[in-house]
This record gives sequence, structure tokens and C-alpha cells, in this order.
Amino acid sequence: MHKVFSSLITIVALAAPVAPAAMAQSLLSEPQVKSPVVSLEGLGQSTILSTRPSEALAAALTRDPTLTAFEQSKSTLRFEGEDDVVNLTFLLDPRSVAAGGDLVLAYRNAVSVMPETSVASVMVNGAPVGNFPVRSPSGFNTQTIAVPSSTLRAGVNEVQLRAVQQHRVDCSMEATYELWTELDEQTSGFRPHSAQGSNGFASLRKVGRDARGLTDLRLVLPQGSGAAALNRAAPMVQTLALALNRDDISVTVAETAGTGPGIDLLVASDDDQASLSAIRSDTPHGLSLAPGGDPLRHTVVLRASNAREIPNLVLNAVQGPLKPVFDSGIRAQRSGEIRAEASSVYTLADAGYVPAPFSGRLFRTRFDMVMPADFYPAEYATLDLALHGATSPGLKPTSQLLVRVNDQIVKSLPMRDTGGEVFSGRKLELPLRAFRPGRNQIELLAELERPADDACVFAERDDSVPRFILLDTTEIRVPALARVARMPELAALAGSAYPYAGTNAVNVHVLQPDGGSISTALTVLAKMSNSAKTPLLAQFNFGPPKTGAEGNALVVASRQATDELARLGPNRFPALSGQIDFAPALESADPIVTSAINLQAMATPLAVTSDPSALLEAFRQTTRDQPGGNTFSDGLSVKLDELYQSFRQWLNYRSSADQLAPAEPARKAVLTQRPNVSGGVVTWLTADTAFEMREVAQMLSSPAVWDRIEGESVVFDLDANTIRSTKPEAYFAHKLSNYGPGNLRRIAAAWFSDHFRIYVVLVIALMAVFAIWLGRLVPGAGVRSDQ
Repeated sequence: MHKVFSSLITIVALAAPVAPAAMAQSLLSEPQVKSPVVSLEGLGQSTILSTRPSEALAAALTRDPTLTAFEQSKSTLRFEGEDDVVNLTFLLDPRSVAAGGDLVLAYRNAVSVMPETSVASVMVNGAPVGNFPVRSPSGFNTQTIAVPSSTLRAGVNEVQLRAVQQHRVDCSMEATYELWTELDEQTSGFRPHSAQGSNGFASLRKVGRDARGLTDLRLVLPQGSGAAALNRAAPMVQTLALALNRDDISVTVAETAGTGPGIDLLVASDDDQASLSAIRSDTPHGLSLAPGGDPLRHTVVLRASNAREIPNLVLNAVQGPLKPVFDSGIRAQRSGEIRAEASSVYTLADAGYVPAPFSGRLFRTRFDMVMPADFYPAEYATLDLALHGATSPGLKPTSQLLVRVNDQIVKSLPMRDTGGEVFSGRKLELPLRAFRPGRNQIELLAELERPADDACVFAERDDSVPRFILLDTTEIRVPALARVARMPELAALAGSAYPYAGTNAVNVHVLQPDGGSISTALTVLAKMSNSAKTPLLAQFNFGPPKTGAEGNALVVASRQATDELARLGPNRFPALSGQIDFAPALESADPIVTSAINLQAMATPLAVTSDPSALLEAFRQTTRDQPGGNTFSDGLSVKLDELYQSFRQWLNYRSSADQLAPAEPARKAVLTQRPNVSGGVVTWLTADTAFEMREVAQMLSSPAVWDRIEGESVVFDLDANTIRSTKPEAYFAHKLSNYGPGNLRRIAAAWFSDHFRIYVVLVIALMAVFAIWLGRLVPGAGVRSDQ
């Protein structure tokens, strides 16, 4: 067994002599995040986001204009546990490649990290370029690593950072939660030794982040602009968002250009004198780059002869100067992601995983799997993981491999053989119910302890002997899926912009045309286009959707506007100004707390809701404790209902805490999805004020938030910077495109797994029918008749 394991180690070492992609995380307790920097934790259905605005602002103001930023967002610039890897990319033009440059890494780490043994190693385009000790717990420390020109290449360059960290005093697996190192997105990047040359539109991908740690894309419109100007500019806004190939884009709309890192977009036509006044007279027709006053900022101009020419100019840019930018960016395979299709087989290599021997106590690798938008998750099949790997002799019999899907452990594989094991296609069946349409986070974890670890003497710990290896030939086998689009499901919106991606126009309704609401609508539109990897056909309107309007819609509104709409109705809603209000949003504009808008799993007062089911439940709660209301049949019914709810929670990977009514946030925003009575889906995004609308737009810009929205509604706590998702109690079928017998059979099986009480009743009924038939048949069988 030991020889087999050694041979596997040798093969992988020869095939992939790069830094291992193993990650470390403990499962024995909840992580104690002691860092005040941006961090996200999955806690049931809540996500916590904490920020450091003062430090980010200071970094943005002092940013080096010659620094080329990494393309990855700040949520990915963090190492966790004993052994973790971060993959980064940046772009260079040919002149910068010839001169070489420096990799600038500003980092800080947890105070629990042992400085004597913790180290970070750096590779650029597969070649090692240096390493440095991890010992900066009191603040950001900048490391500069020279990169020769022979290692660089024109276009996209890949950086792999590996941090190996050890705890100062604790060697238990729980202590790995306390180990972290993070990079500063403001002051980290690549600094070329020569002035950067012109690289066309690819230079836009070098832009730095603003004080919020986001990529600022500002649409500059002249005073007096309205919905028509937004409709002309929306295709170009989405095209630029796709060209940047970043998942942290925040779109703002203003009448003046911005300052600091970011991109200004101007859309002008010769038949609109107001738009021409914002650009230079010698600006050529078509898409071009214009010089700006801020060295940290880029300016993009789209000039047309008339408004009707704009769509053709955008198409020509996508097929012309922007094509190489798209091909090397949004259209290229993204590391750490698998876009799954039914009846397909993938390997960990498809997710960018690189195998290497692992010597620590807790191995972890993670990747995202994007499931089809019309995927029906239920108990009719399993997604199989065919494991290829091995363990070394000497591990404790308590060692195990865990599979976690969307922060829930769904499968475990005990590894009790202390003499070492080899896994050659060992199948682990993952329930489809644990997945969801859209993006899913999958983690493979291996707890690997040796008896010598109990002594906690680092000098006697031999990390030269590997404990585990996971090969990149490990397969992910996706079965035939039940295909029917169920709504509401916000996870499908974040995964592939469903149901808004397609040939039908998306009606975007802004109830009040203030700058905050419009910026939020444009940010959501940019996020959806990035999820769909294609621009959406958007049509902006000021005011509510008309009665009887069909199709899918996105509505952005303040609390005051939604209250007015609920009181007057869409037909009597007052006419709004046709011009955008660019006035800055004030934080204290509306101190009134937003009321609950039919949010499930939340306490809704009886007098303020029009939802019939909510009214009925509120009425039952008020009469449940009245005299004469608790009969034996009522008590039995309540007990059966409790048993049913408990089984349903277990079946859907919910905890009892998810069913508790949460505390109402003082300042909140709500993203919710509802069926359109005339056909289609309506997604509402509401907040108290325009200022708070900007806050929720900033939260949605973060991929750590956008990738985690799911269910029927998401509540954003703007004070605690948390989100809470609520799953619907019932779905409705939005679209069924496959009427084949196989798909209909899987849909029926999935439906019965969701409605198992009906399934049980049918089984009992069939058994009763069979018993009656058998009772009538058996007494007369073999009886001789006199006739």
C-alpha cells in the first residue's frame, strides 16, 4: 500500500510541479473571524459583510497611477487555514513586458500566525519568482518581488500565490479558523519598469478599484436626460461591464466625470446637442478612448450620427476592437468554475484544480458549479463524485473526507484504514436537492490527523511526509436532469440572469428617477449581463408597470413610492418628471423604517398585508389560544403538521433556526421575486431612501453577496451589512421546453418527492385497491361450482 501511494506521489510530482491547490478550514466549530477587513461567512441563510471604509479611502487616495490592478475582486484576495492558494491575473502591453517589472503585494495576517514558519510563495505564469515570510499582524506590509521580462507575456498574466501558515500555540484543527492572510486590493498589483504603452481597449482591464473596493463604471449624462438617454446608453454599459471581465462592477450615473480609479462612459449623438457638449469636437464616430484629467481614470466615448445608429456601433465594437478583449476575458474558461450540463462528465482539472501532495491536517479545495436555470432539484437522481486519490499510512481512524454544497455537509467518506488507502473511482452520491439552479459552491475537505499531532510540538512535526493526495482525474458526473423552470428563484437570476436573458426585452421600471435608484438599476443590469455572459435587451421606464403588462420586469423603488403605489394603484400613480434627478442622496432624507412587504418567515402585522395566506395565518395565530379552540383533532393536526415541517426541513437541508422569525433590521432593503399576473416574473428591489439604495447597490456589486442570493426574497441589513434569504413555500412553473417522456417522468418523480404526503396517500390508496381486488379474487379461486 505504501508503495502504491509513493508511486502516485511521484507521478503527480512529475506531471504538475507547481504549488498545491489545497486549502485548510476546520469543521469542528464556527469560524471566529477576528479581522476587521472584508470577510464573508455562511451562517445558515445569512451572510455577514464587514468593511473598512477609512483604510480603503486612504489607499484609494494614495494609489500609484503606474500600478496595474489584479482583475480579481477583494473577496478572493484572502488565504485561510494552514495551506491555501489564490490565483490572480493582470494584463500587460508589449512595451511593459519587454522592460519587466515588480509584483507589489500589500498583505496583513492574523496575530495567531507563527512568523517563524509561515511563508508565502509566488509564481508568475508557472515560474517561481520568490517568497516572503508571513509576519505582518499589525498592519499592511508591502512586499516587492522583481519579475524578469522572460517570465512575462503580452496579454493576460497568471499569478499563483500559496500561503503556508501555522498557529503560534494551538495545533488543533479548530485553530485553523484563526489563520488568515489577506491582500489589499487598493495597493497590490504589478508595476512595470517602463511607462505603459497603448494597449487599446485592453488597458481598461488595468483600472484600479475605488474607495469602496469596487470597479467604478460611471455613465455621464447631460442635465435634462431622461429614460431615452438611458435606453441609448444601456447596451454600452453592459458591453463595457462584460469587457472588463470583473465581478465587482458598480455602475453610477452622474452629470459630471468621476475622480479616482474608474471608467467614465459618454454616449453622444450628432442629433443631440446636449450630449455633444460633453465630448471633444474632434472625437471620431464609433467607440474610442479619450484622454481624461485624472491619471487613474479612463474615458470611453461612443459617438453616433443619430440614436438609431447606436446599436450597430455597439455590435461593430464587439465584433471588432473589443473582440480580443472578450476572447481573453469573459469568453475564456474561468478558473474554479464548471458550467454544468445534463448527462455530462467533468473532472477537477476542468475547474482549474492542480493536484499536489498534501502534508497538513485539513485539506480543502473548492470550486463553483453553475447548474442550468431550469434545473429541478429533487430526489430523483444523484450527482456522483468519482474519487481518485490516496491517503498515506499512519493516519488516525477518525480521518474522513467531507463534501459540502452551499455551506451544507451532504456527504462523508470515513477513511479508517490506518495503513493507507487508494481510491480509484470511489463513488460518492450527492443528492440533487442540495443543489440549486444557478451558482453552487462545492468544497471537498479531508480531515487528516496523526497521533503525533496531539503532542503539539512543532519541532517534531514532519511535514515532508505527505498525508493525502487528490488527483485532478476525480470526476463529477451530472445525471439526466428534470428540466422545468420553477419560480420564484433568485439563485437562477444570479447564476445565468434567468428569466431575463433572451430575446425578449427586460422592462426596467424606476418609480422615482433619482440618481440612486437609476444607478442601482444599472448595477443590477450589469450584474445580470455578467451572469448571462451577454448583454440584455433592457427598456427603461419611469413609473410603475402598467396594468396587464406582460413579460418580465425589474422594479426599483423607494419605500415612499411603493406605499404610494399600493394606495393609489398603477393607473392613478402620479405622473413623474421625465428628467433624471442628479442631486446627491442624503442619508437622513427618510428616517422611517421600512415596513415588511409580504416577506415570508417574517412577522407581518395583520393590518398591513394584503396577502391572503398571510392574513389567514395571522388570523389563526390570534384565535389559536382562545377557549374552545384546542380540540383533540386540532391538537393531532398540529402535531402531524409539526412532524411534517420537521421532515421537510431535514429534506431541504434547513435547520430549525431558519424557521424562526428574525429581528427586523432598522435599515433594510428587500429584493423579492413575484409572478406577473399577466405572465412572466417581476423582481422588486426596494429601500427606504435613495441613499440606502446606493448602499444596497454596493452590496450587490460584491460577488460574495451576488453569488449567494437565492429563494423568493433577500433582506439586506444595511447596518449590520448582512443578507438573509427566504425560500418560497411554493413554486410555480414558469417554462417547460422539453416535453419528452424521460423529462416528464423525472418531473413527476421530482414533484412527488416535493409533495410526499400526496405520494403516501396514493401508495396507500393503491394498496387498498389491490387488497379489495385480491379479497374478491381469492375466495372464489379453486371453488367447484355445481353448475
